[in-house]
Amino acid sequence: MDPSLIALLSFLITFQLLLVGIFLITHKKGNRRNNMLLGAIFILIAWNMADLTLQMNGVNFKWESLQHIDDGFFLLYGPIIYFYAQGVIFRDFKLSGRNLVHLMPYLMLTIAILSFKNLTPPSTSEEIIKNDMPWQYYLVSALMFAHFFVYLGFTYQTLWKYRLIIKNKYSQIDQINLDWLSFSLNTFGLVTIVSLIQNFIALTENIFVFMVTLVLLLIFIFYFVIKVILKALRQPEIFAGIAQNETNKYLGSNLTPEQIAAYKQQLLVLLSSEKPYLNPQVSLTDLSEKLAVSTKHLSQVINQSFNKSFFDFINSYRIQEVQQILKESTDDKLTVLEAMYEAGFNSKSSFNTAFKKETGQTPTEFRKNI
Repeated sequence: MDPSLIALLSFLITFQLLLVGIFLITHKKGNRRNNMLLGAIFILIAWNMADLTLQMNGVNFKWESLQHIDDGFFLLYGPIIYFYAQGVIFRDFKLSGRNLVHLMPYLMLTIAILSFKNLTPPSTSEEIIKNDMPWQYYLVSALMFAHFFVYLGFTYQTLWKYRLIIKNKYSQIDQINLDWLSFSLNTFGLVTIVSLIQNFIALTENIFVFMVTLVLLLIFIFYFVIKVILKALRQPEIFAGIAQNETNKYLGSNLTPEQIAAYKQQLLVLLSSEKPYLNPQVSLTDLSEKLAVSTKHLSQVINQSFNKSFFDFINSYRIQEVQQILKESTDDKLTVLEAMYEAGFNSKSSFNTAFKKETGQTPTEFRKNI
């Protein structure tokens, strides 16, 4: 592989990352804090890419310490991604001075690296491959990657809790389930895995393998920038997030079994008489107001009495409605899609998934067997 072409590709991607990072940091629309956190990630990646590219082309700074400031950037990626996800998910999340403790590993490692002398970096790709690094270097690298994946795991856990909460509050979640954030985390994780392989490929001392993994890393980073930034900026701001204390399920609930049974009966009567589930936007709050019951208590009643989230509970009624419409219809031209909308669904993909989960067959299969 021609190193000059790889260097050109690397410089182009570095420039792209830098522009996107600056754009996000200066972008005034949306949540400024979240934009700045996401922009910081792109700028840090750009610095890492620029440093590697300069090393491969034999370019060294007069002040060698400048080429070692980014050695520990992987210790910043995890916390920043975690803070960004917290800011997206929780409307009351705030950055404070105590969050700085998450940056301490990076500061400690950077100070330790800069305290050493004779840190002149290798100047070509061949030297990078054949540079005889001590075992401590690979141990620290492994710990840095582990540090990132721990934070990524915490971020996935937060997203998982968020999705549980919205399924207990809303009957339609397609626009608020943060699929774009999940995609971003998956993509970033994939880029990191490729980076991990590329980082340890030097142990093989094979320049061809090193170049192949480097090209793959560049491609994944390019893909990451294009896809993630578009998905993040196009996400409709129709939901302000949830409160952090909502993750404490049933905290302080004092419902007795008798109260749960009574509320359950009231709920069943309401669903049978008024059919509120036909409203595509019906929420837990809407039903709680009709029943004069707190949302926390109503959610507990649904979860414990029916062993379902609010989302699944309401959709089960909608599916029964679709089945009834299809069975009783005398119009041969009535489509499943029309029945779906009439029953309160507004997303075909959600409807198909829910119908299959509830009945064990697709809507088309059900209609054929009527």
